[in-house]
Amino acid sequence: MPETSTIENRYGSPKKRYGRTSLIVGISLLAGFLGFAIYSNFLAESQASVEVTSYNIVDASHMSANFTAFTGSKAATCVFKAYNANGVVVGYSEVEVPANTTDSQKLQTVVKTVIPAVTIKSDRCIVK
Repeated sequence: MPETSTIENRYGSPKKRYGRTSLIVGISLLAGFLGFAIYSNFLAESQASVEVTSYNIVDASHMSANFTAFTGSKAATCVFKAYNANGVVVGYSEVEVPANTTDSQKLQTVVKTVIPAVTIKSDRCIVK
């Protein structure tokens, strides 16, 4: 008996079923992607966003920032960081922003710094 017939008798003849399997995997991946896209765009609650509109240097150890924030139906905590000329964080502040579903709120915060700062940026907003 040739060796190939022994292997075929033991394990069966090799068949290519990659066409059907790859089709099923492709359809599954497409359905998963579409499900995620629909959920994230229409069903998931939006994240809070914040934008610094202007800032002022109050004195050597304080900076004020005017910002707009949109939180949706839940309150959020927004983080602000003051930076010196070398790009090092020299001040940090967390601001509680109440829920607002209709429009973005115009707010102001003051960040205390350890040395004089030149700019202030909003790092992130976390929905509670």
